[in-house]
Amino acid sequence: MPGVNLIDGSGPGFSAKVNENLRLYTNGIVQTEAEAATDIGNSYNLNTGLIAYTGTSVSSLMYLKNNEDQTLVVTAIAVGLFDRSATITDDALITLIRNPTTGDIVSDATAVDMNQNRNFGSDNTLTADVFKGKDGGTVTNGGDIAKLLLSDGRSFFTIDWELPKGKSLGATVDLNTSGGANMYFAFICHLKDPKQ
Repeated sequence: MPGVNLIDGSGPGFSAKVNENLRLYTNGIVQTEAEAATDIGNSYNLNTGLIAYTGTSVSSLMYLKNNEDQTLVVTAIAVGLFDRSATITDDALITLIRNPTTGDIVSDATAVDMNQNRNFGSDNTLTADVFKGKDGGTVTNGGDIAKLLLSDGRSFFTIDWELPKGKSLGATVDLNTSGGANMYFAFICHLKDPKQ
């Protein structure tokens, strides 16, 4: 190829191999944004821990407000639903709420049971309001953004939602039973590299 002069540098050192067809050989590592964030200690598991629900009304599950300067990306939701009792009328229904600001999940806040860095060697902590719901609790003043149907057991949902600083995400549950249940709810998230 005119104007191209590639020299084979294979062997010791930091040069690249070039073959007779002028193909360059290198090794590369490809990571997702979430994997790269975990490497540098910027990804988190936020989990309510087990909550006992006894009523038949819609109840709060979780509230997350990003207070970091970087955008917080929620990539997945994990839910465990166990021991639904009495008359079960349908699958349990989770409603995700965009930018809620009120409800007793905020005014009578209880921190989640788990707010942990996903890199076990990192001491970074997430600057966020992360509250767990309760039986009959409320999450209000936002817009519904998604509905998730649950069967008993563990469920996992992949999403890719961005919460810039000051934005929030909430969740409620309707058990669709005349009895109760035990649940946990988790957001898996990471801080976005501001250079991307």
